[in-house]
Amino acid sequence: MTATETAASPASRKIWQLAIGIVVFIALYTGAWFFAADQIKTRISAFLESGVAPGLSGECDSMDVRGFPFRIGLFCDTVRIDDTRRATSGVFGALRSAAQVYQPGHAIVELDGPAEIRVSPGLSMSADWALMHASLQANWQGLDRTSIASDKLAGTVLMTGTGESFGFAAEHSEIHMRRNGPDLDAAYSVTGLKISPAASQDLFPLITASLDLTVVDRANLLDTGSRQPDALYNNKGEVRNLTLDLGNDQVGTITGPFSVDGEGFISGEFSVTLKNIEGWRQNLTKAFPDEDTTILVNNIANMLTALADGKNESTVKLNVRDGTAFLAFIPIGVLPQL
Repeated sequence: MTATETAASPASRKIWQLAIGIVVFIALYTGAWFFAADQIKTRISAFLESGVAPGLSGECDSMDVRGFPFRIGLFCDTVRIDDTRRATSGVFGALRSAAQVYQPGHAIVELDGPAEIRVSPGLSMSADWALMHASLQANWQGLDRTSIASDKLAGTVLMTGTGESFGFAAEHSEIHMRRNGPDLDAAYSVTGLKISPAASQDLFPLITASLDLTVVDRANLLDTGSRQPDALYNNKGEVRNLTLDLGNDQVGTITGPFSVDGEGFISGEFSVTLKNIEGWRQNLTKAFPDEDTTILVNNIANMLTALADGKNESTVKLNVRDGTAFLAFIPIGVLPQL
């Protein structure tokens, strides 16, 4: 054996060992990926069949797990949800999800339309969108944070009992939720929102709106199976910012603490700032032309203008007691029960 052959032998053995190691690793990784995919599919199927939570069930038609080799995700041709607690059901289009194999707790999800949602008794909604996607970060308890965004969402709401309906559309909307210690932080924004009653002109100009709030001791709403119809009852929180913008400097903002009693009625003391009071008056009386509402809107606008010394912008305190909103001592509306 020559000196060259003798020197090459250890190097050749190392190359062969490395090659064998790579092959073994690929084989083990491939087996582990497909085993994990089979477990995901089996456990999700069993989870959906046994009920996601009490009164809540779901279906994933043509379920499949894909993404080999570097991703893993769940795919469904159609998604169905049935919530007997709220007498609500929904049918949606295809679902696609993906997570990196090294970070399975962070998933990206896309959901196709159209959607059909029914709430008993007497309400149904149909909707479609160009894009709807979500980012989910999970821990062992459930979600740690989540974000959902949609583009070009449009649909119709029908009150089946009365036959009344209205259409809605939004260029873009987002909702974000996260744990903040024991509290839950939530934010929502929408741009280009249009509301159109049937056989009528648009209710308002295009709306831009945003909401930023904290609900005390409700981070567990992101836990798996913890959402209940009365989850916000007997609780409190703070609206850090609620803004409605109708354009032409017609901007309203609300901030302040709130509480919810055991029956779902809201109470709180809010600071309300309204710009372009006259513009709000014109839009509200146009949207709600009945005599009683027109009188109420005019009275409120006159009061705000007087409190602002004739200016077209005013900041006032709005008190809400057991769901009824008061401006000074005048009741101006009733908030819906949660």
